[in-house]
Amino acid sequence: MPALLFTATEVQDVTPHMRRITFTGEPVAQYIATGQFPNIKILLPKADGSFDVPELDDPACGADTLVRTRPDLHERVRTYTVRRYDAQQQTLDIDFVLHGDEGIAGRWAAAAVAGSTLGAVGGGGRPIGTGERYLIAGDETGLPGVGNILENLPADAVGTAYIEVDGPAEQQDLQAPAGVEIVWLSRDGAAGGTTTLLADAVAAHPLAPGTFAWVSAEGSQVITIRKDLRARGVDRKAMLAIGYWRRGLTENGYAKKANHDRDLKEFDDHDHDHDHGVRGLAARLRRRG
Repeated sequence: MPALLFTATEVQDVTPHMRRITFTGEPVAQYIATGQFPNIKILLPKADGSFDVPELDDPACGADTLVRTRPDLHERVRTYTVRRYDAQQQTLDIDFVLHGDEGIAGRWAAAAVAGSTLGAVGGGGRPIGTGERYLIAGDETGLPGVGNILENLPADAVGTAYIEVDGPAEQQDLQAPAGVEIVWLSRDGAAGGTTTLLADAVAAHPLAPGTFAWVSAEGSQVITIRKDLRARGVDRKAMLAIGYWRRGLTENGYAKKANHDRDLKEFDDHDHDHDHGVRGLAARLRRRG
């Protein structure tokens, strides 16, 4: 897909550390039309506000200009889950975790106002599968995905969603089918990635036949949860467990070091092209000669 320039039209703090930014306009409609969900690859601007991509810095260059991958460009690419979108209204929401000066995406989101711009350079990923019951688990980074999933499950869906957050102030008002229980797990101020709350909750959860499990959180917890589910008989095709981050690593460093802690046997060749790090982007975009 061509690079697109998104313009923020609304900035809302959902909780003290979660900021929702709404983008609106024709570029958003173009992205929605590609169907590249649930993830979106965003390109953050440079310190001077430019993107160093002709198509984004000067829209007059035309929509057919390709983003050329370069190491410095990779450093400004991040992957997020689309929280919500509306094709008719041409709107798309992305939720950003705010954590001080850590991370270029968080810094951009903390300073964002209506009129701020962001590049969109790809997307994809694997949506949740279907099951007779659902087991959903995520931390703050997985929370946008959890919220999107809960809103779009069948009305008669049954299951449980475990969500780990910093504390009660970070709990959100999520919409879910009546048969899906939402359980909030509070770290009580402990740093993300330093507890086993999520893994312990999943380990204590009784598994019913026909359960589909979806897990997105810090990588070490995801590995523990995946091993537990497999040991209890959950087939690889009945789970999607992806490490969204690893404590002490940037997204790009994490992608290079651990491929986001994926169990590659869970994915077919199509899914590999939608890698959550920069490898999927590099596979789709041509290198500048």
